Amino acid sequence: MGLLNPFNLVWLLSVGALIAIYMRSRSRPTLEVSSLMLFDERTAPMVERGRLRIDLLFWLEAAALGALTLALAGLYMRGGGPASRVKRHALVFDLAASMGARENGSSRLADARREAMRIVASASPADQFCVIGYALEPQQLKPWSADRDGISAAIASLRPAAVALRPAALTAALMQARDADQVELFADRIPAGAAPDAIAGRIKFHQIGASDDNVAIVSLDPGTPGSRRGRCLIRNFSSRPKVCELVISADGREAMRSPLVIPPRTQSVEIFGPLMAGGLIEARILQSDALEADNRRYAWAQSNRPVRALVVSADAAVRDDLARVLLAVNENFVITAIDPAHMQSVLTDSGEPFALVAMHELDDPRIRTAARVLIFPRPGGEVVVTATLGASELQTVAVGTQDTAGGVTPAPLAHPLLLGMTRVIAPPESMEVLAQGAGPGRTGSIALAAAGRNASGRLGVIAFDVRDHLLLDPDRLDALVLVVEMLKSLAAPDGLQIVSTGSFVPIPVSGRAQVTAPDGSRFDLAAERSGIARLRPMLAGRYTIESPGHVESVYANYYDAEESDLAVKPASFRRAESGDNLGLADRMSTSRVQPLTGALLMVGLAAFLAESALLARRAWMGRGYRHV
Repeated sequence: MGLLNPFNLVWLLSVGALIAIYMRSRSRPTLEVSSLMLFDERTAPMVERGRLRIDLLFWLEAAALGALTLALAGLYMRGGGPASRVKRHALVFDLAASMGARENGSSRLADARREAMRIVASASPADQFCVIGYALEPQQLKPWSADRDGISAAIASLRPAAVALRPAALTAALMQARDADQVELFADRIPAGAAPDAIAGRIKFHQIGASDDNVAIVSLDPGTPGSRRGRCLIRNFSSRPKVCELVISADGREAMRSPLVIPPRTQSVEIFGPLMAGGLIEARILQSDALEADNRRYAWAQSNRPVRALVVSADAAVRDDLARVLLAVNENFVITAIDPAHMQSVLTDSGEPFALVAMHELDDPRIRTAARVLIFPRPGGEVVVTATLGASELQTVAVGTQDTAGGVTPAPLAHPLLLGMTRVIAPPESMEVLAQGAGPGRTGSIALAAAGRNASGRLGVIAFDVRDHLLLDPDRLDALVLVVEMLKSLAAPDGLQIVSTGSFVPIPVSGRAQVTAPDGSRFDLAAERSGIARLRPMLAGRYTIESPGHVESVYANYYDAEESDLAVKPASFRRAESGDNLGLADRMSTSRVQPLTGALLMVGLAAFLAESALLARRAWMGRGYRHV
């Protein structure tokens, strides 16, 4: 506690005056003697020095004056009462793919919206709400507000995305809601450790969903047209057998139709083909189930038409290794492998442009090609090279999907891979870094592989040297996988990309482009300074990007083993045991100032009343008017 105005303590001098009055009155005692004045008082003779005796009246008067002085000085204390009657509610929604699952004609997210609307309708008109969604990252869709129309509109605008939930996104969303008195969380599952202990005690979890009825296409391998059969992997996440019909189409023409009976909680591999021709391959499950996003998948099958590829290197062993890798990417490549000393024959070739060119320690933009990959590039070329290292260590790789879908997911290697000589490159903004590592004597990570587009077409860069049969070394398969996935993406047809939902897709545009999403909605996409726009597909299906002089098609695939499994599991939050789980209103209530003026005035008044009662009692008992 403390004093709001310490200068008012000057009123304590009244207590000092009271003490002085009592000491003076007791310093000269009087006696009653006989006289013509009946009874009069005379100063008593001082026989001996006595002890000052203070009676109850003094203490009552001192208490009254002290209480009044403290009341005037503003004595206060910190109380625990509520700082405000306005209550804050944070409405937090899971917007990942599983919340789009349909049960009894309604989606899980629709059920969550209805329950949230009931909470808003039953709250006090002064209560405030905010709306937060999360999937890949948190989004504050409506800041704190008491506007019921705005809150209702924000809840009604919620839509699920065809992406998997990131536990870090839930944690970040709950931290955004840390100022709430009550956190209303609407989700069908809670990842372990996603809720911070500081607010776990204020979370009310509304678990949505009951059904586990879902069949998903896990992967699609189109095979090789005319030679190798394709495979489609389907998984039943339901607790009972499921009957479905699988259709495989190639460039819009049906290639296979097969009815399936899949036992509960198992998967089935369907083999088809070989296909007669390459192109866009689509696998579809015709029957509707709870989750539609994973019932369709796209892949690209290389054409069985021979296409030209070029390998340029001064090292004959490197030329041989790269030719083997290119044939593994596309069996229909007709590969020309030459030494840079004989480049003139390639530059004067008037035939069809090369579909792909792999150049080792060389960068010659004069070669006519739609896609190039530069391996261990020399300084002074198109890609900036700042240094050359004697060795490097591969640590993080963007690993391509197993089914040639084209999507990439960055992931650290279980064990870092030692590489040979490496260039330190500075990729331009139009390129995505696909692999990172470390070098001796350098702080921070360095880019070891990057891919993207420039004005001349698709471009990939491998910063490390591939001499000494590095790509064929069984102990360094991660390097081979990295190169193969990059070559696959570069060999894909121009104007078409197959990616995973939630990934950033580089799109070459001039100015602004208009995007048509799978649900028919349209929005604009602006290019960066490099002439590349980045699209992040959040729905499964086809996106069409139209810009002046160019049309791009992006096919987004969705599948996640955790998210596609719709089985609802019990979840709860551990309540924090300390006082660290207090909300903002709780923290404000602990520091609220509560003046004690009223209580002190009551104490002073009570002291005066007690003194009056005591004086009246003495007068009534005949002690004389002098004591009143």
